[in-house]
Amino acid sequence: MLRVDATFQPTARVDAGARVRIVSDLHLGDGGASDAFGQKDDRLRRFFDDTAARADVLVIAGDGFDVAQAWSMARICNAHRSVVDDLTALARTIDVYYLRGNHEGSGRELARHLPLRYANELYVGDRVRIEHGNALDPYNLPGDSSAFWGARMHAILEGIIRSPVRIPMRKHHCWSTRLGHWLFFNYGTLQSRLATVDEAAGRTERARRRLAFLDYWGRGEWGDVHGLVGAAEPILEAGGVDVLVCGHSHQPGKVALGPGTYVNSGSWTFDESTYVACEEGSIEVRRWPDGSTIGDEEYRGFVGPHRDKSFFDWWSAYYRGLFRYDVEAMVRDASGSP
Repeated sequence: MLRVDATFQPTARVDAGARVRIVSDLHLGDGGASDAFGQKDDRLRRFFDDTAARADVLVIAGDGFDVAQAWSMARICNAHRSVVDDLTALARTIDVYYLRGNHEGSGRELARHLPLRYANELYVGDRVRIEHGNALDPYNLPGDSSAFWGARMHAILEGIIRSPVRIPMRKHHCWSTRLGHWLFFNYGTLQSRLATVDEAAGRTERARRRLAFLDYWGRGEWGDVHGLVGAAEPILEAGGVDVLVCGHSHQPGKVALGPGTYVNSGSWTFDESTYVACEEGSIEVRRWPDGSTIGDEEYRGFVGPHRDKSFFDWWSAYYRGLFRYDVEAMVRDASGSP
């Protein structure tokens, strides 16, 4: 096998005719209670084997390794040694690119353990752009150390309570997420009242900041997790690319937006394992290992009748008291029912 050294560049490019597979948000961690990847090592290794046979390029579009959760790449390698070894071997067979996300910390630490091709974004030809997506998320911008430490504190919390606190509720309907949303509703109510006071006192910018995160959370519950759809629209409207592929939100799908297409590669957290296949001029989001395709099912509500609804609209629609929520209605409405 050929020896491979790590390389770094801001923007990478591959030929438009290349067979490209894209995964993101594996979130391989330290193997503990808050390791969202869990014990899917053999499943991922089979995916690598299949990719070696069926693709020319693998793109890991960020958050493959959750250093925020594990505190170091060494701990991740110890917990998932076979995956790391297989990925290193794959990089000797086909081109493997790693686009930095918001959970890795130092890219140099990644490179010490994995000799891959590192970049911030990658183009397939001139018309398909791939990035992690946190550069489109105002609360997880590249280089924001507070966002990285927020992710680390979140992982510590989930490790202590041994249960996830996540959005959207319809995918994480457990006691901790139910409690977390109840607490956020009360926090949001307080912030809304304080924003009213700020407006009356002429502190409009402070009022705007108080309400912005409520809107951000609400958009996520209605179907635009991390605000990526809203951020992708002007990029696609500008016409510089035809397809924008992101990870970050853990919400797989393929959505027509104006003249272009927004694609999300989903994640490999909890019971999910999804990827994007780009070949012969087409692009599809698929589940692994069955290969079934994913369309815009999880986005229809947001791009349709529920786009302008707030977090408080969401709360009124689905909260049933005593920490109970109408999850069936959430799932139905996510598909676009009015």
